[in-house]
Amino acid sequence: MPMEQRLLKENRMDAYSVGELNKIIKQTVEGEFLLKNCIVEGVISNVKRHSTGHYYFSLIDDTGSIDMAMWRSKVQQRGLEGALENGLLVQVRGNISFYEKTGRLSFICEDIRIGAKSDYQIAYEKLKQELYALGYFDERHKQPLPPVPSCIGVVTSASGAVIHDILHVASHRNPLVTFKVFNVPVQGPTAGPVIARGVAMADADPDVDVIIVGRGGGSMEDLWCFNDRALIESIFHCTTPVVSAVGHEVDYTLCDFVADVRGATPSHAAELSIYPLLDLQEEVQQKLEFIHNTVQYRIQKEKQQLFSIANRKITVPAMNLVHQQRNILQRFEHLLHSAIQKKSQDESRKLAILATQLDNKNPLAKVIKGFAKVDLNGTPLQTIQSVQIGDTLDIHIQDGSVKATVQEVTHRG
Repeated sequence: MPMEQRLLKENRMDAYSVGELNKIIKQTVEGEFLLKNCIVEGVISNVKRHSTGHYYFSLIDDTGSIDMAMWRSKVQQRGLEGALENGLLVQVRGNISFYEKTGRLSFICEDIRIGAKSDYQIAYEKLKQELYALGYFDERHKQPLPPVPSCIGVVTSASGAVIHDILHVASHRNPLVTFKVFNVPVQGPTAGPVIARGVAMADADPDVDVIIVGRGGGSMEDLWCFNDRALIESIFHCTTPVVSAVGHEVDYTLCDFVADVRGATPSHAAELSIYPLLDLQEEVQQKLEFIHNTVQYRIQKEKQQLFSIANRKITVPAMNLVHQQRNILQRFEHLLHSAIQKKSQDESRKLAILATQLDNKNPLAKVIKGFAKVDLNGTPLQTIQSVQIGDTLDIHIQDGSVKATVQEVTHRG
């Protein structure tokens, strides 16, 4: 065995394990008669209701504080659901409990008697009512957060966890965002006016697009500087949007009411202030596509309207002219038809008259009536003086003709 290990073993004293020590403390504390069913008086601070219905809070006074718990069954049994608030002066009856695994001592409440409000609670409500009456909390004074800030001013302690929480959120959502830290104390009786000056400095900085004012959780006394009148005035007169991020979700200070937006925690405030870069890129792409489609649709629509207008300018007069010419043509066609019909009727009448006249002058007409037509040498025989004995005559009758030789010529009269 090496000499160093041998010397360590030889000089080793008897020691308790952590578990052994915690067990002894538990037996001692919980076995003490004076700590059984005891009553303690103080002010409720940092109260939280668990999702199971159990209540956890601190009981404080000027001399110290102790963690307390009240199980859901006791809360319901005593009718205290929703009645436990920060700043209430109470008397609590219960027993001391020591949890061996974590070495944590707490007071398990059996009953709570609510008394007068604490001085902090009275001062808080008085100032809240005054500022409310002056319109400091009105929605009409609230400014919207910039959609895509490039620089965020953080008014907090540079050594606290707030700035680290905010930077962690920013690294995931948008690492391109820059920050300016305005270092201020976030606890103590003189911290309020200093925080107010930090807010004014951030508001005056031309690079800052949004301001986050905050700190981590704590008791009502720890967060009291965020109820300071000077700080409330400074936030109210800011031209830069302000996000309040004081304490935990259940903690409310007057900063939360006067700020433009409240973040339940500093991390939540960062989420509200920083738009995710991937979402921004996707949104920009969607907007570009929408603009492109809209422009293309508008261009096509304008083209259609232009073509429609052009066609109307060309075709409407042309169609009117076509209709006019068609009407004229139809009118002329009707007139021509009427003229042709009249001409045809006139010519038919004339033809009938000529036919009658020709019929009357037709030599054959008399033949048809029983007369004969006599030709001498192809010429109609007009007088007996032209005939001599021996001439050959062509005699035409209704149903034929006859050749005859003149044997005798007889003159009348």
